[in-house]
Amino acid sequence: MRNAIQSLIRSVMEKTIIRTIMFSYLIVNILLLLLLGLLSVRDSTKNLTKEITQHSYKMMEQAARGLSFNLEEATRPLVLMAGHYSVTAMMNPGREMDVEGRIQHERNIAEVAFGVSSLQSLVSDILILGKNGYVNNLDNRKSLRWDYRFTEQSWFKQAISGTPDKGFITLGLHMQDYYSETNISKYNKPTLSIALTVKDYNRKPIGAVIANLDLDKVNGMFELTSYLRDESVFMIDAEQTIIVHKDAAAIGTKLDFSGIQQIYADDSGSFVTKIEGEETLVIFHPTAVKGWRMISTIPMSVISRQADPLKSNLIGFIYFCLLLNLLISILITIRISRPFRRLLSTLDKIGGDSIYVITNSYKYRELDLIGNKFKELVIRIGTLVQQNYRSEIALKEVELKTLQSQINPHFLFNTLQLLQTEIVCGNTKDSNQLILSLSSLLRYSMKQSEEMVELEQEVQNVRDYLYILNKKYDDQIDIAFRIPDPSLLKHRTIKLILQPLVENVIVHGFGEKPHSAKMTISVVAVKKGIMVAISDNGKGITKSQCRQLTRQLNLQNAKPEGIGLFNVNQRIRLKFGPDYGLKIRSKHGEYTTVYVVWPIV
Repeated sequence: MRNAIQSLIRSVMEKTIIRTIMFSYLIVNILLLLLLGLLSVRDSTKNLTKEITQHSYKMMEQAARGLSFNLEEATRPLVLMAGHYSVTAMMNPGREMDVEGRIQHERNIAEVAFGVSSLQSLVSDILILGKNGYVNNLDNRKSLRWDYRFTEQSWFKQAISGTPDKGFITLGLHMQDYYSETNISKYNKPTLSIALTVKDYNRKPIGAVIANLDLDKVNGMFELTSYLRDESVFMIDAEQTIIVHKDAAAIGTKLDFSGIQQIYADDSGSFVTKIEGEETLVIFHPTAVKGWRMISTIPMSVISRQADPLKSNLIGFIYFCLLLNLLISILITIRISRPFRRLLSTLDKIGGDSIYVITNSYKYRELDLIGNKFKELVIRIGTLVQQNYRSEIALKEVELKTLQSQINPHFLFNTLQLLQTEIVCGNTKDSNQLILSLSSLLRYSMKQSEEMVELEQEVQNVRDYLYILNKKYDDQIDIAFRIPDPSLLKHRTIKLILQPLVENVIVHGFGEKPHSAKMTISVVAVKKGIMVAISDNGKGITKSQCRQLTRQLNLQNAKPEGIGLFNVNQRIRLKFGPDYGLKIRSKHGEYTTVYVVWPIV
């Protein structure tokens, strides 16, 4: 146990594979756990916000229906009174009436008023006002001020000249300063009113019947919709003025915050904005009255507090997982370090006469393979030293493999970004083709065991490659394949020799913004074998540049800037000899053609 602990400490302190495995395992798992925690908290808050929004919206919809129903109920007595002959008679300015007739009409109005007051729950009072100065209400003027000039008030003028909406005229918010001071519940308190115009036999307005709504009862309807204790439900008019609120001091104030115009732009919905410096969820819903909106505001901090239990449980779970990961990483490190130490001990013994040391089992197949291969490598060293030309060939093969691996992935990230753009834009067909082309490219380049392939496969790889690149430039490049004899495609060629050449055309011939670009790829038979010509109408190169590039291609140990052309040329010459390879023809500002020649295989 002591040796295991010391080995573990040594593995952690020194830069070893064991330490890399352990720390990589820990870091990856910690990052995944933190990411899981952040996503869980975000999603829980998002889902909770959605749930609260849906619930509040449904409750507000019910409250809006209740308000609409009560307004319709309040309209019925207004219709009854506005059409009553006694009301019309008392407001008629040109009609003479004796005392007995006036008393009879007053009694008739009182009977109607008594029936209204016993049935209405949302209406606090009904005013019967004539242009001729006639004034009455449900309690026969007992609570009204006799000296109040009703006909001069703006809301009265609106009542006799306004345009009905839903069968009545909305007068908005105004103060009830026409009640006597002894009427504490109504005196100088705000109210909402709806009205009907009273007209004479000539259809001319002679007065109005106005119903004052009880704001406390209206607010009580809204309070029932509250989902959370800190939720505020209130109503505003078309001027953004609060007309119903549980806080009486807020009634009559103007509501103003970022995004408030959205409330009037849409019928209903929700959004998050800052109100008095605090992030707040705002939910809105229309009412039966045009311009009136029901509003619900809930601080986002209140919603976040609802997710606190989940956060606490999640933090505890993450701590537990971190501890468990630490223990698992220690156990894995101990189990892996033991066979590694045994392998290193065996390798230390190999040398001189100990070349044929028998390899022990290291528990893991990979380590057994490493030990055996190392012994074989040591045995072969003597032979390889005597055969220098073989090592030279091996070195060149390694260089070629390295250069070949550099060709494949350099445009992968651009392709993924292009694919993301097509998916976001909804281009299903193009995105599917991009995926197929990319997968075909990757599958083709990953088959490291195949050095020689059919020319048809190489041409198809170029088609896929050009399709992806052309999509990047919005299909601005006109690409043509000319293969008069399709049987040539059945012959074999070196893998991945055409892709660097067409890439060179795109990058150096056309640049980042190709315009009227054309590329032609031709496959023909020649005396030496098969020739592929890649032509473009790009910017081309000068004669001096063409000569310099040709000299670089013919040098054995050159490292030119155009490593793609050099690599292809070297691979062909190493495989088939110096008589084959690349030739370049170009005219500055007009064209460039690259000829690739190799024997028929």
